[in-house]
Amino acid sequence: MDQVTYDAAVDARAQQILAAAHERGADRSLWAAHALMLHQPDAADVVQIVRDHLWRQADCPAHDLLGGPFEILPCMLLLCRWEKELPPEAEALIHEFMTQAHLSRGNTENHWLMAYGGMLLAAERWPDADFAWSGLPAVAIAAEATRWISGMIERSAVQGHHEYDSTGYHIEHMTAYLGLFEHVQDDALRAQIGKMLHLLVADMALEYFNGAWAGGHSREGYRQNTWTRIGAIQPLQYLYFGGIDFDAAAHTQGMAIPAVMASYHPPAMFAEMAWDRSQAHVVKKTKAPRTIYRRAREHARPVRKYTYMSRSFALGSTQLGLPGTQCGPIDLTSWDLTWDGPDHQATIVCNHPYASPDRFSAFLCDLPHFIRRGIATGKPYLQWPDRLFGASPFERMLQHEGAIIILYDIPAHDEHPFVNLFLPHGHQWQQQEDWFFADMGKFHVAVQVLGAYEWTTILEPGLIDGWLLRIQDRTAGVLLEVVEADEVDSFEQFRRQRAALKPDLSGWPETGRVQMATTRGDHLDLTHGGDHRVNGQVVDYEAYALYDAPGVEAPLGTGRVTFSRDGDVVDVDFGIDPDKP
Repeated sequence: MDQVTYDAAVDARAQQILAAAHERGADRSLWAAHALMLHQPDAADVVQIVRDHLWRQADCPAHDLLGGPFEILPCMLLLCRWEKELPPEAEALIHEFMTQAHLSRGNTENHWLMAYGGMLLAAERWPDADFAWSGLPAVAIAAEATRWISGMIERSAVQGHHEYDSTGYHIEHMTAYLGLFEHVQDDALRAQIGKMLHLLVADMALEYFNGAWAGGHSREGYRQNTWTRIGAIQPLQYLYFGGIDFDAAAHTQGMAIPAVMASYHPPAMFAEMAWDRSQAHVVKKTKAPRTIYRRAREHARPVRKYTYMSRSFALGSTQLGLPGTQCGPIDLTSWDLTWDGPDHQATIVCNHPYASPDRFSAFLCDLPHFIRRGIATGKPYLQWPDRLFGASPFERMLQHEGAIIILYDIPAHDEHPFVNLFLPHGHQWQQQEDWFFADMGKFHVAVQVLGAYEWTTILEPGLIDGWLLRIQDRTAGVLLEVVEADEVDSFEQFRRQRAALKPDLSGWPETGRVQMATTRGDHLDLTHGGDHRVNGQVVDYEAYALYDAPGVEAPLGTGRVTFSRDGDVVDVDFGIDPDKP
């Protein structure tokens, strides 16, 4: 597809999203009011939207308000895009809020990006204003924001995106960068933002699977990671890649509306990459270490992702690089098998539901002795024992194409000394030897559980519904192999061959070693806390590039990524000195 044709298709989908948001009445928030502004709304309605979002029904002057990223960014994006059409009273409310309210940056990467993005736009727009919340002149506020945004871009270009590949939070990065791309006055920063947008869209494209985002995610969870298509990123997946039916509810989520309004269009080849499954292939990524703010005894190591994109399924895993029990995000998904199907019927995943005040307070602001009570108030599911998401410091995994070994070594004192394995119940599972097999039509899957387990169900209407295998063993494990149906003679032949290839468990759990031969002739050898070997060779995760996929060259540490396809080349060069500290 040429760029002109692709741009026209993106524009048409953008208009479809905006029209549906208005028709559904989903344009009455500060984020989504852009869709309303296209229809010459009553001035009083616009003023009410601004006041309700920023003042939150409080009857007080702005200097008594507390605002954060979810107020700072959307009010400035609305003002910058519609300054000629906004009622003067709405503009005055935004000015009063941005200069007089107490503004907070929040406590995660996307929070800081949104806050600094909005602050930069305000400082550029009102260079002579008195920003009471800061006490600094606008030029200093702009300089701090520019330094932080530029630093985040440079780190992503050299080390990989920090809050990586999140179905829920990627949109917050995208919307912030797209808003800055549209409205920032600093041309040099705008150029870097355009390149960053290319990387963020490429992240989506490389693991796009029929409307879903395959592979590991820094943040997902929230009792939704058994859904097929998930998260607030769905509107931009539809906008940039198309190819699926329009879903008015999923594709008009409010935070995406400012992004849909943006003039930015990615290279057309990204959409072709997203849909090309002509050959099964591996996508490897390096992501920046997950920074631990407090009490970690060592630094986190880079995250390494491995995703096998086949025609009918995608299997992805992650080397998390965690620095011990002050481990990664409480809503992280480290691995899963995904395919195209209804919610809860197209995912296999397992998790050790690790919970600890150390891990919570490593990222969040509260003190360890009461942080769990605070989390339980707002998001109790982050500590539930049947959880299927959240990083565990005791999990190790090794994947090669469609085969994976996941092993656990959970301490005796852990409050949840077990592993939860989710299997969809809409398929017939047949046991042969120690394996469970399912014929999924276009592909076949085999699963073996290591450790004593109980077979039960997990059901929360509207959120999760399936089989739950509770592996009641501190040294639990899961072996899985998946193959395309047309690559074997029959399902029965796959079952016989897989059952005949006994995994070598002679070293488990005593030495932490498990070996598995695959039906395709490969050999996986994983030692928990030791070497990862495939076909006798130690896997060198340190050798991973920033991106490694068909048509992508991105040596780690260079700040340069080249995408090529059918003679077309997109060179994304951030102009970063690799020796810069």
